[in-house]
This record gives sequence, structure tokens and C-alpha cells, in this order.
Amino acid sequence: MDLPDLRFYASDDVVSVYTESEYDGLILFFSDKQDLVSKIPSVSKHFALDATFGDSIQLVIPDDGLPAERVLIVPTGSLDNDFDDARRFRDAAFEAGVKALKIGMTRCLVSFCTEPTTGSLSWSFSETQTDYQHFLPVTVLGLLEASFEPVDVRQHYELTQKKVPTLAHLGFMTTSVPEENFGELMQSIRAIEAGRRVARDIGNPDPEIMAPKNIVKYILQQFESIDNVKVTVIDELDVIKKEYPLAHAVTRASLAVERHHPRFVLFEYKSPEQEKVEENLYFVGKGVTYDTGGADIKCSGHMRDMSRDKCGAAAVTGFFKTVSMLSPERVNVTGGIALVRNSVGPDMYVSDEVIVARSGMRVMVGNTDAEGRMVMTDLLCQFKEQILAKKAANEPASDKPSFLFTCATLTGHAIRAYDGYGITLDNGFARKNKISRRIYDAGHVLADPFEISTLRREDLEVVKPGRSSEDIVSANDRPSTMTNRGHQYPAGFMLQASGLDKYGLNNKEHIHIGYTHLDIAGAAEVSSAVGWSLPRVTGAPVAALTGAFLL
Repeated sequence: MDLPDLRFYASDDVVSVYTESEYDGLILFFSDKQDLVSKIPSVSKHFALDATFGDSIQLVIPDDGLPAERVLIVPTGSLDNDFDDARRFRDAAFEAGVKALKIGMTRCLVSFCTEPTTGSLSWSFSETQTDYQHFLPVTVLGLLEASFEPVDVRQHYELTQKKVPTLAHLGFMTTSVPEENFGELMQSIRAIEAGRRVARDIGNPDPEIMAPKNIVKYILQQFESIDNVKVTVIDELDVIKKEYPLAHAVTRASLAVERHHPRFVLFEYKSPEQEKVEENLYFVGKGVTYDTGGADIKCSGHMRDMSRDKCGAAAVTGFFKTVSMLSPERVNVTGGIALVRNSVGPDMYVSDEVIVARSGMRVMVGNTDAEGRMVMTDLLCQFKEQILAKKAANEPASDKPSFLFTCATLTGHAIRAYDGYGITLDNGFARKNKISRRIYDAGHVLADPFEISTLRREDLEVVKPGRSSEDIVSANDRPSTMTNRGHQYPAGFMLQASGLDKYGLNNKEHIHIGYTHLDIAGAAEVSSAVGWSLPRVTGAPVAALTGAFLL
């Protein structure tokens, strides 16, 4: 789906810009409603007659047609409360975009009564970062989100020969961003939104429209004209069984249905300037296209919404779309997504099975509904092997630090603990390099927020073997929401089952590999749905990862 035409104006003269261009409405953001009078003089009579005027989003038709014939006034809410952040602009912009489309405004000029250019509420670890330094791109991204329909909706419109309702043109007025920065700003906004749209396209549709083979087809279409990201598809079942035995166990029951067969997709981006590389990044995404829970089946309505259990893989794929557009010089980025279905059937894997992981670790299955960690662990091990091989071969940039990530809608405990926020937690080397802090800070100013959790010794000890028949246990027999440290210990499992735990700060050969686990169970969707429907997919954490590692 094409982005609207975007344009920036280094001006606060709304009347001149509006009259000289073909806009059909003005969207005006404000925090203090008294500031509206300076922008729309005719509203002073509204304040005199209606004490609630400006308390909510509404359309104003000025008598004198100034500064425009129709103005959508949009309150952001307070910006200086102890608990305010950039989501004030994101949420207001999304609501404004939805309202504008309902009104019939498709070519909108956007202005701000007052631009938040200074001040800090002391949220960030960075002493130089201010809370609203990216208010403008956050506002643009909020409007673009409101103007987007995912691929399944677009397919329906195409079949019914209807036009997808969308914003066609957006102009933004600003005096706080220098005109010479407009090009860079435009590039970053387009790249982030393109990545988020890929993530939503994969994450939103039902489990048949985005079955593993259909996700692969979509990915190949998205990257067919991109030459700086190498995409490799693994679809041979024998290869998957050999290279990714834990994931293969999860998908066994799905093998009876050809269209549900698993796929693995690998991504590779190499900086065009290897001498400038500062970090090597590796991302693993969980792509469970539908999670029944397997033999430990989800019941009492808990299976619902499990078509969204692929949002980790969706986010990783979207991030590579963003990478391809920004072509960063300071990083090499490698990724892998496991696309599987956790089905029920005669050959489903069951608790008590012992499966030998790629690392050689014997994994006792504790709960088949803890499939996400199984799906990602072998990929994590593969990337660990790649890092070590590159170091041994002294490949370019192999002397730079390497950081691995798992990205998944992994646990209900994440939602219970942090509600709609993403969660990030580090091993020692990642913590030393402030990886979670970087993600937190970037997410804060880009309205893609994270909470920092902590990986403790108990999270590694709890999955230790209890007998000589296994080397590690994947889970207990209870839901994560009923388990102490239910979102932390899965990272402890993946760290050890992949063999990554051997490359911590105490490695005798001084080979250190960073590992950060991102549980986006709360962030991948908005916190609530309309009626009995499913929540909206957000595209998180593409923006936070872009801000932390690419910009």
C-alpha cells in the first residue's frame, strides 16, 4: 500500500500555505485550548458559549474561512505531567486521521498551536534526550497508521472493486525542524512506516491468508527489487528437521496439511562500508502462524487471537524492510524467522518428550504451549555459530561486538506484568553495552515504549535438569501468567539451550556475545478491541529498533 504524499513546510503561516496548495482541510493539534484563538480567531465565540469546547476532537467551520474552510481541532492532552510522553502525539494523530477520513478530508495540512521544543520529564537514561524531540515524526507516523489497511483488507477491496479509503496527501508545518533536515526526516519516516506496514501485513491477517508459505510469498514480493538484503527461504522438511529440530517438533502435527508446512526465512544485510561497522546485529523472530497450544491445548477461549503469534517474525521482517531503505553504514544485520503452526494431531509433540536441540542439548518438553522458545532456540544457536565462525576466519567487522535478539509475542505473563508495553532484558554483555537502555530510550521518544526487565540467576536455574535423561527443561506445566518470573525464565532457557550462556562476561577466551530478549506480547497489538473483534496490530517494535540501532 503506497504512502500518502508527504511534504514539510518551514513556516507557521497557515493561511498562506493553505491557500497556495490544494488542501481540503486543516488538522490543528494543541495542548492548551486557549491557544486556538490565535490560530482560529472566530472560535472565541465558541469559548464564550460552550465551556466544553476544545475538550475533544471536533470539526470547526470558521465563519470567515480562516485559516481554512474546515479545521479539525485535536487536543493532545497534557504534555508536562510527570507521566506524559510522546504517545500523546501518536494517539492524537491516529484519532485525527480516523476522524479526517470519516469527514472526507484526504488532503490535509497539519499544524501545531505550540511545538514542544524543550524540556524533559527525566524519563530517559540519556542526559541529552528530550521527551518530545521527535514529536513531528511521531505525529506523522500516527496519521500514517490511521491511513493504512492491511493486505487482507486490501485484497477484499480489490475483489469487490472498491477503493481503499486513505489519506492522499499530508503537509506538515514546523518551525522547530530546520529545512535542511527535511530530507533526512522524510527518509526515516518513510523507512519506519514501510517496515511497520510489512509487520502489520504479516501480523494482522488470519492464519490461512498468512500461512507459512503465503508469508514467504509476501516476503519475496516485498524484497524482490531490493539488492542490499539477501533473502533465503528454507522449505525442505528434511533440512528443517536436521537444522532446527526443536522447531520441527513443534510443527510435526501440521505436516499432515501441506499448506501449513513450515518455512524458515533468513535475511542478511552487510554495510557497504565494512570499515565503518560498529556492531553486528542478529534478530530471531517467532512466527507461529497459529498456536492451538498443541497437546497442552488452549481452552476456555484462550486460543482466540493466536493468529497474532507470528508478530515477532512480522516485526523482524518489517525491520529488514526499514534496514533496506536506510542502508546504514554502522551495522551489519542478520535475521531469521521461523514460520510454523502449532497444530493438534496424531503426530503432535507432547510433554515429557526429550528432543536434541541443534546445540546438542537434550530438551525435555515441559509444556507444548511453550512452543515459542522451542521455535527460536535453534536459530539462536545457528547465529551463535555464525559469529564464532566469522571470528575464527577473521572476517571484516568480526572483531566488532555482536548482539543477538529474540523477538516474540512469547508470554501472557508479559501482558500481566507490563500490559501494553514491550519488554527487554539482557545478558551480561548486552547489559554492559546498554542494549536495553538504548531500546528503552529510542522507544520512549518514538512512541514505541519498552519496559526494562531483568534476567536473574533464578531464570537460568529453574530450567536446570532434574534427572540424567535431559540437559534442560523447556517449561513447567502451568501458564506463564501463573508462574513466578513467567516472562523472564524463557530467556534463561533460550540462553542455555542455544549454548549462548558460554559466551557471557566470564568467557575464558574473552569471546563475548550479547543477548537481548524482546517480549512484545503486549506491544504487538493495542490493548483493547472493538466489541468482540481482535485488537489492531501495531507494527511494534520497528520504530524502537530503528531509533536504537539505525538512526
